[in-house]
Amino acid sequence: MEVDYFTYIPSEITTDILSRLSIRSLAISKSVCKSWRDLFDFVKSKIKTPPVLVRFHWENNPTRFKIIEIEDEDEDEADLQSHDLHYHPLTDLEIPYGSTGPMAGNSANALLLLYSLSMKGIYICNLITREYTELSYPDDYIPNQVLRLGFGVSKISEQYKVVWINADAGSDPHCVYTLGTGTWRRVEPGAASGVMFCGQPILCNDNLHWKVYDPRNSIWSLCGFDIETECFSIFSFPTPMGDGWWNLSVLRDCLCSSHYNEFQDEIVIWMMKEYQVDESWTIEYKMSTTSLDSSVGRNYISVEALKLFKDGDVLMLLDHSIAVYYSNNTRTLQQVNMLKEADPMKGYALIFNPSLLSLKSFGFENVISF
Repeated sequence: MEVDYFTYIPSEITTDILSRLSIRSLAISKSVCKSWRDLFDFVKSKIKTPPVLVRFHWENNPTRFKIIEIEDEDEDEADLQSHDLHYHPLTDLEIPYGSTGPMAGNSANALLLLYSLSMKGIYICNLITREYTELSYPDDYIPNQVLRLGFGVSKISEQYKVVWINADAGSDPHCVYTLGTGTWRRVEPGAASGVMFCGQPILCNDNLHWKVYDPRNSIWSLCGFDIETECFSIFSFPTPMGDGWWNLSVLRDCLCSSHYNEFQDEIVIWMMKEYQVDESWTIEYKMSTTSLDSSVGRNYISVEALKLFKDGDVLMLLDHSIAVYYSNNTRTLQQVNMLKEADPMKGYALIFNPSLLSLKSFGFENVISF
């Protein structure tokens, strides 16, 4: 008879052992047997895993995903003068839900929010536990309405919330859905009244952030939505904002804004060193794009900073499909082939924090495994 030695090990030691595994090893180990699955379910809230990159793209039905684990050197062991990008494709999978056509999405820790841009369909999924569920629409939903959905989790209450934004100027109010409640609630726009919401939101400092445009004053700004208090706030972009072709990201817990300067042939990343302090916007990087292969092209509309490494290197995505890596040591950019056959018209990539959190823990009755 085989002996399960984990039964005799204190839970804190078991958690410490499991927390040293990669997400690939965690997923494989959880599938070994029922006792190991139950063990992972018991300690899952205490296991911390590094962020991974998920690339999702649609081809009619279903939506397909590629999950990529990205290594970061340990500061105690790394030679910070010679750090190379190391990544491992973990898995390809697909979600067979009923919606077709383009999807948009964003992440909150381990969970992804996906919604259809052309048909009805709002989904919450965990790609590691391979579960998804569909959410209802608000009662006052109007077909063909321009929508922006956000997804975040509060560090205070630990509640996950979906924010439904009526994107057109003057389309107030907005709605919030707290996972586990089964209902949508209205929230007033407050400071965000009358502005147009643009792009996908970024979660930073317990706030969701959108680019917003005030047509009354012809001004681009940032709009924050506090997940805990459910209040909106408005603050500035780094100047000059220009035509709005800036992308938001989070690097080392700081809100960042990235864009391509075609006149200088360089990528610029601004960082807000003190949250919501307009004067703290600082240029963190200026990266010449002349070292990129000519086949990559120029005049990038979108620059998304995905990950800032411990040695100052940066992984970015150009036009939703071209992965590039900036070496802080050599001050050069190079294209990396981690997103093969990427098509900017059929999807994009984002970072999320994988875990074994089950959607069933929120009380959903319609959780579907895939």
